[in-house]
Amino acid sequence: MIGFVPAPLMGLIVVVGTVAIAFASYFLARTLLSSRGPEDSKDLAGSVVIRVSALHGLILALVFAQELANFDQIGDGLSTEAALIGDVFYDLERFDADITQKARDDLATYTGIVLNEELPALADGEPLLRKAWESWDDVYDAILDLEPQNVRQVALKPLLIKNVHEISQLRLKREEAAEDGVNGLFMLAALLGVALTAAAYFAFPPTVPNLLLLSIFGTYTGLIVFFVIAFAYPYSEPGEVRPVELQKLYVSEMQGRLPDQSSP
Repeated sequence: MIGFVPAPLMGLIVVVGTVAIAFASYFLARTLLSSRGPEDSKDLAGSVVIRVSALHGLILALVFAQELANFDQIGDGLSTEAALIGDVFYDLERFDADITQKARDDLATYTGIVLNEELPALADGEPLLRKAWESWDDVYDAILDLEPQNVRQVALKPLLIKNVHEISQLRLKREEAAEDGVNGLFMLAALLGVALTAAAYFAFPPTVPNLLLLSIFGTYTGLIVFFVIAFAYPYSEPGEVRPVELQKLYVSEMQGRLPDQSSP
């Protein structure tokens, strides 16, 4: 979901809206300026179209590339979080399987909450869940209470503290990414670019081929805008970052410890 609207419907709305803006701008400009000799303005109009459309395309490309880079960073963050959770889980067992059993159960609870509840909540625009923080706190407190008895345990405890701290930092980054959304200035620049480019075509008559070309321009621009919107909401479809590594870890190592937890 993007803003509680199904992704296909949102895509259709954005594309149709962009095409409508293009046509409205074109016919408005033609109505206002057609009586002033549009045929004599074709050369200038063509020059303006080339320049405005080039700048418009550059803006779209830059924002699209930035959102794609952010999307990749979020995916890398989830993979890193999965690796850290796995490290903490296995290092707790290496420290002492009996003493750390509850801590590992709490970590499994935390992972299940993230997969089954927190990521869907972020997709709906909600903040990080308090119950996930509470499970993280339980794991952190258990690690702080560990009393190393040998060289192996002395080496493991600082590493456990470091990794559990990094997990909390990645959680905050996940929430920040969910709150960013679409930049309003980009949307303004994108829509104004469509309107100005379409208006500059006023010197060309509304023949079927010309209107078809204008429709292609509006449709393609609308698709790029939709893709930018999709990537700006990384926990919602269709631009959803899937926590594959975290799911694998949970299903293979943790889910069996919590028989009442549902599968992600």
